[in-house]
Amino acid sequence: MAYLMQTLSELRPTDSVIVEESPSSRRTMQMYLPIDRPHSFFTCASGGLGHSMPAAVGVALAVSSQRKVIGLFGDGSSMYSIQALWSAADLKLPLTMVIVNNGGYAALAEFSSHFNIKQLIGTKLPGIDFVGLARSMGCAAVRVERPQDLGARLTTALQSPVPYLVDVAVA
Repeated sequence: MAYLMQTLSELRPTDSVIVEESPSSRRTMQMYLPIDRPHSFFTCASGGLGHSMPAAVGVALAVSSQRKVIGLFGDGSSMYSIQALWSAADLKLPLTMVIVNNGGYAALAEFSSHFNIKQLIGTKLPGIDFVGLARSMGCAAVRVERPQDLGARLTTALQSPVPYLVDVAVA
């Protein structure tokens, strides 16, 4: 996950806007992906889930003619509002969406120890085809499973004039 954040930091335009909802990778994101400009980072508050993918569409509507908008979403968080992909495609927004795909609702799993929950039910998300979902809604999309492929695929997505989803497998 650190490699993803570091690579994204190196490749993104300096004036880009990040819209984030990937709770289980937020600490890593804060270490490797500096946010050093006003109005360049948006996220949800108070642990709400499902806000940021449609928020990224809204931010892209507002600023995409001047600044690149990059959505950074966990696979679990994205499932709350995946239909935002259709809106991005319908509006032909040059939005790059990165799915941090760890195969489940990792943030919920992290909370389980806090609430003394011994067995989690329904927090695994094996085999969801985010590339197929994105393409079925009109977005360009690729999956990245090997670190050596990440840079080229992120570069393509960041330069795309249409909505582009990059599904990144992380351990």
